[in-house]
Amino acid sequence: GDMTVLNISTELAPEGEEFYYRVGRLVDQYGMDWYVHLVLDRAYILGSIDRKVEETRKAIDVAERNVDGDRKAAQTVLYISVAAVAVGLTVLSVLFVLRIIEPLVVLEREMAAVAVMRLEEINMRRPLSSLQEVRLMQVSFLQMIRNLVEY
Repeated sequence: GDMTVLNISTELAPEGEEFYYRVGRLVDQYGMDWYVHLVLDRAYILGSIDRKVEETRKAIDVAERNVDGDRKAAQTVLYISVAAVAVGLTVLSVLFVLRIIEPLVVLEREMAAVAVMRLEEINMRRPLSSLQEVRLMQVSFLQMIRNLVEY
């Protein structure tokens, strides 16, 4: 049968200790009945296993704390990286927009000067934009100024 756990009275065992108990009947070749009582101290039998289990629990707790710390560090690095990429992209987009808008602002100023016929304020020799759409507007605008000067 199975071993059963007994809590033996304090007279026989210190408080809180557990013992495994089993009784078995044996009949020998002479017909004598023998009752064998087996009492095992749980701490004696499983003490080393209990200690290893407790050591393992402690190691798991330490590992979990380390993982939590590593996760927090990784999150911090991730947040900083995302913020740095966001700032970098913002700066690049501002520079890109300024590169596109600058020739348009100059063109707008020159168009305002042409509207009041101040053609001398127009720089006819300035370099054209590298952006094709803006360059086409500049070429057309400069051609319009040349035509105004001829009439």
